[in-house]
Amino acid sequence: MSGREPKPAWAEVPASLRAQIEALIGGNVARAEIVWGGYGPSATFLLSRASGETYFCKGTHPGQTRQGHEALIRERQNYEAFPELGRFGPHYLGGADEGDWHVAVLESVARSIHVPPWRADAAQSAIALIVAFHDASPERAGTDLRPSEDVSGLLYGEAGWASLIEAGPMRDGFLALFEDTQAAGDWLDRHGAALASISEKGAGIGGPRSWVHLDIRSDNLIFAADRVHLVDWPMLSFGPALLDIAFFLPSLAGEGGPDCNDGLKLYEAVRGIQFEHDDVVTASTVVAGFFAARAGGPPIPGLPRLRWVQKLQLFPALNWLCNVMGIESPPLPRPFEP
Repeated sequence: MSGREPKPAWAEVPASLRAQIEALIGGNVARAEIVWGGYGPSATFLLSRASGETYFCKGTHPGQTRQGHEALIRERQNYEAFPELGRFGPHYLGGADEGDWHVAVLESVARSIHVPPWRADAAQSAIALIVAFHDASPERAGTDLRPSEDVSGLLYGEAGWASLIEAGPMRDGFLALFEDTQAAGDWLDRHGAALASISEKGAGIGGPRSWVHLDIRSDNLIFAADRVHLVDWPMLSFGPALLDIAFFLPSLAGEGGPDCNDGLKLYEAVRGIQFEHDDVVTASTVVAGFFAARAGGPPIPGLPRLRWVQKLQLFPALNWLCNVMGIESPPLPRPFEP
């Protein structure tokens, strides 16, 4: 992959903050290694004590993006408000702060397999975890968490198909993702207004409502020896379970797993439900519009691979959208490299 996100070394962590972290883990840090992964420049360390216990520390620092800083604070708040999250991911040990540094300390979980590539059993295990997570939504989630549509708007701005209809940089960026920009523009002119109208129904997607993660990808899943762990909780909110699984499926397909249709069927089979077709149309339209409005944008400082992963999710999402709507697919995408 071209370019890693810039991450600070353990030696750059202020001494007073290191002391707070050592208090949380109950002993001195004998070794600290940078953990690479994800798509942001957060401070991430695997910490080891001399006795052999290991812990995971993640945090924001002076070189972090504003969005990354806000996400870490929200994630800590969610861990503290919903200790039940420990059923689905590593246990949270606490947080520490010093100046522009803010960290969360969690138990360390060793990976037994790595994805991608996605094996069939790994995809099934991941979807079973998502079903269990949705089914375990506590009653207070409906009142104590923000609605899902508010969270996505807060984090990324209100942008979707409507932003691509009129001439402008967002439309140009989207069209540049295709080998034949004229054909892509014609496709967008034929369907863009209808897609924008469907997206407006996103808040009313039917089916079960529960707490939702909204950022499930392979880098937020840890396949340990005993179970699958879901990590990274800044976007925890309340909304349609269908929207949560719909945001995961293009990532799964883009990394070589089941396509979105088959992935949704697997979720429905495990949960014993069937979503209404119109709701699937709306969810797939919202998800595809989310990535369509962003994947062609300019590079973001400090996040060199974000546009790449958005492209990775966009094209399976577009294929899914066209399939469930029964419309022709846009032209072939231009090749892109990570």
